[in-house]
Amino acid sequence: MSQPRFEKVPLVQVADFENQPGLGYNAQGPMSPEFQKFHEQDLRIKRRVRVLRFVSRLISTLLSAYMVASMAYALQQYFTTRDRNISGGGHPWAVNTVLWPTYMVLAIATVTMMMNIITMGFYCCGVDAANKSNRFMGYLGYIVMAVHAVVWAVTTGLFKMAENGNDLYGFSCSTEADAIQEQVQSFLNFNNLCMVQTGTWIVTIIETLSYILLLVIYIYAARRAMQKRRLNRLDQRMSSQTF
Repeated sequence: MSQPRFEKVPLVQVADFENQPGLGYNAQGPMSPEFQKFHEQDLRIKRRVRVLRFVSRLISTLLSAYMVASMAYALQQYFTTRDRNISGGGHPWAVNTVLWPTYMVLAIATVTMMMNIITMGFYCCGVDAANKSNRFMGYLGYIVMAVHAVVWAVTTGLFKMAENGNDLYGFSCSTEADAIQEQVQSFLNFNNLCMVQTGTWIVTIIETLSYILLLVIYIYAARRAMQKRRLNRLDQRMSSQTF
């Protein structure tokens, strides 16, 4: 009498826990203990990665919005007051004021903010949209995160190094600005500009750390992918067995 044969169901068909009726069972019967262990680990990692990604993107968006607003404010103050006259026939700003550090931070912060808004939009559209976005990015996501971390680190350094007294940040916090503050107090507040731009520099440091954290999260996601590959190898071993 021949032994009964059972249809083997590839484990990858039940790897999507969210579409399964209950933990520990698939359509054909109970899961193996090894598979259930991998499955629970994968589920925990997936949830943590989604939460961490969204939170880090949200924080980065808020930081970028602050930098965009502060740099735009600094430029607006400069362009609306640079031609004002003060005693001695001079003007309230340094001669040949350097603007590229301010434009640099403004541009990078704007791009970062828009990219984060688009990414969070995918998450708000649901898990499927977020997963499609992540699959589309693939390894490119790791490269983008690494580039962002490097760009923000360089931006932080350049913005501080350019503080030589001729840039908006440096001049606003200089003794020269303090000396003429009384003359320009009706239309310009250097102390306020100094605090705003100092805050921006601190935020660029936080933004750099934020993208380093995001890169760590992507590496954490790679761990999840490794778990799935382990499940696939387990499935291949089980598929070669005859019940």
